[in-house]
Amino acid sequence: MPHRPPSPPSPTTGPTTIDSSLEDRVIATTAQLTTAIEDALGCRVNESVLEDLLLELDRRDYVDWVTVTRTGDYLWDLSDAPDRIGEAIAEAVVDRLESWLRGSTDRDE
Repeated sequence: MPHRPPSPPSPTTGPTTIDSSLEDRVIATTAQLTTAIEDALGCRVNESVLEDLLLELDRRDYVDWVTVTRTGDYLWDLSDAPDRIGEAIAEAVVDRLESWLRGSTDRDE
């Protein structure tokens, strides 16, 4: 079974221009993200691995898959990704700290 994201609410065949409702959003294709990461970090990124990661992040609601372009590229909405990922990390850190503190209290008794 191929790894494909869920269908967007109103499936479309890739836009030639960005829908006006997306103008204020952070929208990019996987290829554009790959290039941006490589430029920013100075390292090579395997585009297919990045796409697999983005698909998994989409399944967990950290990024949003918008559509597939006419050339077959996924178009991603990353506007809320930093907040969503930050909240998930914060929750994980709090859970670990609470667990650690409970363990420390148990040992002190």
